[in-house]
Amino acid sequence: MRPLDVLKQYFGYSSFRPGQAEVIATIMEHRDCLAIMPTGAGKSLCFQIPGLLMSGLTLVISPLISLMKDQVDALLAQHIPAVFINSQCTLEESRQRFSEIRSGRVKLVYISPERLQNEFFTSFMQSMPIDMVVIDEAHCVSQWGHDFRPGYCAIRPWIEALPHRPVVAAFTATATQKVKEDMMNLLGLQDERVFIGGFDRPNLYFRVVRNTDRTSFILSYLARNKEDSGIIYAATRKEVDRLYKEIKARGFAAGRYHAGMTDGARKKVQEQFTYDKISVIVATNAFGMGIDKSNVRYVIHYQMPKNIESYYQEAGRAGRDGAPGECILLYNRRDIMIQKFLIENSVHSPEQQKKELQMLNAMIEYCETRHCLRQYILRYFGEKPSWDRCEHCGNCDQEVVQEDTTQIVRPICLCIDEVKGRFGMTMVCDILKGSMTARIRHYGFQRCTSFGMLSNYAAREIRDMIRQSLEDGFVQQSEGQYPVLSLTADGRDVLKGRKRAIQEIAIAAETEPAARPARKKKSVSESIDEEACRPLFEVLRSVRMDLAKKEHIPPFVIFSDATLWEMAASRPVSEEAMSRIKGVGEFKLHKYGRIFCQAVQDFQTTQR
Repeated sequence: MRPLDVLKQYFGYSSFRPGQAEVIATIMEHRDCLAIMPTGAGKSLCFQIPGLLMSGLTLVISPLISLMKDQVDALLAQHIPAVFINSQCTLEESRQRFSEIRSGRVKLVYISPERLQNEFFTSFMQSMPIDMVVIDEAHCVSQWGHDFRPGYCAIRPWIEALPHRPVVAAFTATATQKVKEDMMNLLGLQDERVFIGGFDRPNLYFRVVRNTDRTSFILSYLARNKEDSGIIYAATRKEVDRLYKEIKARGFAAGRYHAGMTDGARKKVQEQFTYDKISVIVATNAFGMGIDKSNVRYVIHYQMPKNIESYYQEAGRAGRDGAPGECILLYNRRDIMIQKFLIENSVHSPEQQKKELQMLNAMIEYCETRHCLRQYILRYFGEKPSWDRCEHCGNCDQEVVQEDTTQIVRPICLCIDEVKGRFGMTMVCDILKGSMTARIRHYGFQRCTSFGMLSNYAAREIRDMIRQSLEDGFVQQSEGQYPVLSLTADGRDVLKGRKRAIQEIAIAAETEPAARPARKKKSVSESIDEEACRPLFEVLRSVRMDLAKKEHIPPFVIFSDATLWEMAASRPVSEEAMSRIKGVGEFKLHKYGRIFCQAVQDFQTTQR
């Protein structure tokens, strides 16, 4: 059987997504690989399909117990022989699963990295024909990454101790150059091929909302999106608890998740969310790495995360089924102090602390940029998009006009020049505002020509002007814990009157977006009339929920939202027509096809 045949039979797709076929072909050639593919690109299929085709066992190392369970549930729902072995298994369950593995009835085994330190497990696996070891969320091996996990450091010596070396395949969604090098070296990849998929997620809409009443925004947004599943991330447990109470008090079906809760409470709320018993979960970053729920329609960050890697991975949990998703970051400059406090109190290595602060500065730039958000993210991960504006993010959607801002930029350049490029944004802002602070008096900066030149503006507005000057290339900022400002060649030209400063200014800044009309969401598909298809989609979603309850599995394991939308548009009433819907594989067709065809037929009868 060919990989394409497996894809159609088990997963219901007639063609691979970009990058999948090449990764699968490399693994089937028994060659190591590292695949860096964005969330939603279909990483799991890249190792599940070879795992089904290989004669021996595939061992999948995964960081989260909940992720293992979700993936194994989805595989078992399609009659793919898979098990997980972790601390939540009873002694009897463990015995049964080891027996199934020994008898050859299992193709894929999911474990945590810490399981490799178990002597019995190691001895058992050394007697089994392991054809492939898969490392999911492989960035966890690097201390330069955002989710370092010490247990990942045991993977390489464990593999090297096996009687026969298997193919090693490492997968992750995001990685800088340093993290990529660590993954290859620390995991011991040999003669590997590296695949870096495009990081762009066209179905996701990104926006940053600045200086708004965040709680009011959340409540207004939830009221407009009651039927959708979503995640709201907050930086601290205290903030999660407060926001959760606010949301629950307004009658929304919500849950909360953070490390201060018991294991049982966290497990319960995650299951409620996975099974669509609650529609929104408020959580710290303790929730979600590798979350397999495909129908998350929005991810809102109540506060700024500490780096782009964390943000993009968390935001990427929206729209994994390919249908539209919205990623919103609510930003206030007070978030910077919170994140700096967390870094300084959790990172003890000076070198690592410096690195974390550099990554934080990049996150701040994302929040404060007025240019294309999607382009900023892609450039951060080393891609060079061919366009300047994506026309599908909050910044690109804002109406802008070109304005001569020389009379604002020149005082900024003058101030930076007067302090000899030795100070950062706060000092420059205070001088321009004319604030008589102790530091200004200490240095005598009240005598600067630029002192008070922008006193008619609020401090926040001056800071935004400086940030805009940074983006437009008149000013530059050093790296490090205490970045300072200096002039570029263009900035000196503006200062000396040889150049004008022309900037793009947003006509209407989003200061109170919760009160504004809802943004028109990107359509599920250009060929689908979402408004016309929604009544049938809701019927099919209800059928899916009933089946999920009977079978005790998450609804998205039966069919994704994207598959239901295609059913609602195509209206198949025969199994042959149903087989042509993306996401309807051979097994699901036989198990669910007739039920959904009948639902379509009944709907059409009532419409006549």
